[in-house]
Parts: sequence; C-alpha cells; structure tokens
Amino acid sequence: MSFNSSRNNQLTKTQEVKDVQVDYDYAAIRNSIYNLFTTVPGQKLLNPVFGINLIQFISEPVTTAIAQQIGNTIVQNITKFEPRVKVINVNVLGDPVNNQYNISLTISVPQIGKNQFKLAGTLNNSGYFVTTS
Repeated sequence: MSFNSSRNNQLTKTQEVKDVQVDYDYAAIRNSIYNLFTTVPGQKLLNPVFGINLIQFISEPVTTAIAQQIGNTIVQNITKFEPRVKVINVNVLGDPVNNQYNISLTISVPQIGKNQFKLAGTLNNSGYFVTTS
C-alpha cells in the first residue's frame, strides 16, 4: 500500500485530493497475507482473532519440529483468514546459525487464474520480514 500526496504552497493552495492507492488482484492478496503474518491475535480491536502468532516460536530453539509447527500454523491460518487463496506449498527451513526461520510460501488464486506466485520471508527475533515476493 502506498500513499499519494503532493506539496502545496499555503498561499496559493488549491484543492487537492489525497487518498490511499488501492491494490488489486495479486498485490492485494500479497498485502493481506503480509498483514496476517505480521499481526498478532488481539492487535485488531474489531477482529481480535485475526493474525498468526508467529512470535510464539521466536523464543524456542531452531529445530525441524518447530519449523513443522510454524508451517502447520501458517497453513491453518491462511486457510481460515484468506479464503481467496489455495496454499500449494509452505517450506519452513530453520537457520540455527542466525537463529531464524526462512519461510517460502507458494499459493494460487483460483478466482483470478491458476497462476501461482511465491512469497518468501524471514522470521527472527525482530519479527517477520518479507525477503521476496
């Protein structure tokens, strides 16, 4: 999501419209999934169950068992909160040297077409960050 704005001299100020630019199709879905990953349940007042609690896994040691739990949690919550997509594959790889997990997600959007797209990110003690999309 980006904001569209401009500078305007106050003396010669003209009417201007500032609004949020809207994302469509894949970009909107990508943003929705990113919001899901970075929101902890309870943060949204109007929807307190929305979000994936990935923070719960940060204090645990980096293991394949925890990576499997992260993957299962991601699939369950995307299925629950983002019905527009079909999860094709979730790959969570632990990186014990850097104390982080690398997450790769392949999804398709049947309403738009059968094209698949990938999202990748990193989960570490600072939170979840998208690395590529």
